[in-house]
Amino acid sequence: MKFYDWSAANPRRVRIYLAEKGIEVPIEDAGDPDKPVLKPAFLAAHSHRRVPLLVLDDGTEIGEAMAICRYFETLHPEPPLMGTDARDRALVEMWEGIADVEGMHAVTEVFRNSTERFVDRALAGIPEPIAQIPELIERGKQRVRLFYEKIDRQLADNEFLAGPRFSVADITTLCTVDFAEFAELKIPGTCSHVARWHEIVSARPSAKLSPTG
Repeated sequence: MKFYDWSAANPRRVRIYLAEKGIEVPIEDAGDPDKPVLKPAFLAAHSHRRVPLLVLDDGTEIGEAMAICRYFETLHPEPPLMGTDARDRALVEMWEGIADVEGMHAVTEVFRNSTERFVDRALAGIPEPIAQIPELIERGKQRVRLFYEKIDRQLADNEFLAGPRFSVADITTLCTVDFAEFAELKIPGTCSHVARWHEIVSARPSAKLSPTG
């Protein structure tokens, strides 16, 4: 088994999850040390062409952060990071999905369409050139603002995103917020509940891990 990592928000979701679980997996950095891209050998060997990627002992490739986390959650249910009963699991999945689609995708929309190094690489994992669309930058910023406002309302009455326990919803949201701040899309001053939550989850040891451990 091997986990392919990189210094990006999506692999970080799995890295935090594994640390919270106390699971150790052989890790390989899939990034090119000289450029902000994945290694040509990794791209040639794996049709998914994106990280995170988990390769099992039988050669099975599992891409996408939450699919990898679900695999390990099934094998190692304690401590539960994807919910404890039907209601709890549904809420965790809902808020994790919101963080991914309404948050992470929105930040990515801004970042990949505004950053020079992503010219002709506006979509991840696509081998052919994909042009940037400048018009998506302002829409992405609006989406990020709406996301912050939504999670601020949720966090007004909850310690964590899906309720009283830390979960994968918090992991994805933390990685989204940190990615947003890297992209200069900071937590609005009006979102005090997000700021409070962010300080708490950022203090967890798992949140401080660097790529490849």
